[in-house]
Amino acid sequence: MKRVLFAAMALALVTAPPAFAGRHSSKHSTTSWGIESGEGDDGSFSAATLNGTYIFQASGFLNNGAPGSAAMLGTLTFDGVGGVTGNLTMTAADGGQFSCPNIFTGGSYTLPTPLSGPGLGTLVLPMTAGSINFNLLVPSPEGKSADAIQSDNGALVTGTTFCGAAPTTMALKGHLTRVGDDSGD
Repeated sequence: MKRVLFAAMALALVTAPPAFAGRHSSKHSTTSWGIESGEGDDGSFSAATLNGTYIFQASGFLNNGAPGSAAMLGTLTFDGVGGVTGNLTMTAADGGQFSCPNIFTGGSYTLPTPLSGPGLGTLVLPMTAGSINFNLLVPSPEGKSADAIQSDNGALVTGTTFCGAAPTTMALKGHLTRVGDDSGD
């Protein structure tokens, strides 16, 4: 009896009208970088892609004898040829809370031209002593925004200080949005 019932169910599925055909498609989609935000992707990434002033916000964790949270907020100004200046406020809480400004010149970034896809680059932000390194992902050649993730592999460059303290490890991730671009990405 079970075989007959199982065979009848299988036959019903095979011979059923295509009532569900409209709900299932064998069509596959691919992701086109920048399309959802109205930006095109002609693959023309270069240092000039990031040009102007961007709001930068990042958050994560640090360890300065006790683990705690860390954040940065401020502006970064990219010159379009590989240099960056900034005005950031940094906060950290690791058994106490502290906050400090960090105004700098002499930062740098790279954004090599890839064959296709988003622009992958680097960003180096100088601190009072040392620097913090990030990897960048710029989704389109228009450069309206970028995502950043710290690339110091969990350990800061020797001698880097954060609000006067020298954390042993720090991990930050953040986002940049060009000032004046209301369309977002």
